[in-house]
Amino acid sequence: MQKQNSLKRFFGGAYIWPAMFLLLALLIVPLIYTVYSGFFQYKYMMKGNFVGLQNYIYCLSDKKIRASFMTTIGVTVVSTAISIVGGLLMALWIDRRGGFFSYLIEMVGLIPWVISMVVAGLLWRWLFNGDLGLFNLILKGLGMEPIYVIQNRNSAIIALIFVMSWRTIGYSMVMLLAGLKGIDGTLLEAARVDGATFLQTLFRIRLPLIKSNLLLSTIVLTVSNFTNNTVPKVLTSGGPANATNVITLEQYNLSFVYYEFGRSSALSVLIMAVVVVIIACYIKVAKYEL
Repeated sequence: MQKQNSLKRFFGGAYIWPAMFLLLALLIVPLIYTVYSGFFQYKYMMKGNFVGLQNYIYCLSDKKIRASFMTTIGVTVVSTAISIVGGLLMALWIDRRGGFFSYLIEMVGLIPWVISMVVAGLLWRWLFNGDLGLFNLILKGLGMEPIYVIQNRNSAIIALIFVMSWRTIGYSMVMLLAGLKGIDGTLLEAARVDGATFLQTLFRIRLPLIKSNLLLSTIVLTVSNFTNNTVPKVLTSGGPANATNVITLEQYNLSFVYYEFGRSSALSVLIMAVVVVIIACYIKVAKYEL
């Protein structure tokens, strides 16, 4: 009997071996090698001397990298806040309305999240184009001067935030709507009988009961926006004058423009550390127990 149980455990565990192997090969090993590479001088894929913390010191002291960190934090905070608030408003509206039109809004709202980020970035780059973009063609047709959105420092950062928010608002809407649909209707009915207003019901019943959905959505969107390289690269390429040069673009440039793989590895570790700190702060602030 004991031998049969051992065989069952052995073969039961064998089902997860392929997944564990892929996790080890595609995540754990590259992560360890990235941390290891951060302590060496890597130039043009050639391993050099051990430099200790010099790569990390360079990343923390370089003005351009520090500026890109600040730009990334600003874009991430604003775009995530817009996505969460906008997704919550849409979810509340759909939850109250119901019907076929609400399902249609759900499907349309989720499209930006599921389509390719390269396609989305190219689409918005064309729409914002100052000479041939659709928006400016409409303005020219109305006899107005064209607006060069991604060629101006201030409007380029606003355009980047807008596209990042547009891409993620559908995900936030679906996650929060799932939480709202799971609330026991008797609680809301009892609140209405007691004379609670919509805002009282929202802040004292709905939002506390979907705290997990809010926390998960905020973490996912924060990490997604903070580490997003595709949309900034395709939309603005960090310009004009480094106005939209987020940290992932700086990391890309270190790796594939300057071929400083040691410094790029150190910067990758720093980005990962920042993301871990952000997640820990969210969990601490929300007082969420895993």
